[in-house]
Amino acid sequence: MEMIRTGFEQLISDESFGPSEYERLTDIEFPDRKSLRIYLQAMHDHLFNHAPEQPIPPS
Repeated sequence: MEMIRTGFEQLISDESFGPSEYERLTDIEFPDRKSLRIYLQAMHDHLFNHAPEQPIPPS
């Protein structure tokens, strides 16, 4: 589980990782880097910091 946490933290801090890279991995589109970062941070909080709800990516 620690490897997954570390991976999330690296993605969030990696300035070269953006919406197009995320879409290639997941097939989910984000309109911009800011919205992707917000989503990834919320997912990190959900998985590792006991945030109450899982974030929903844009449709």
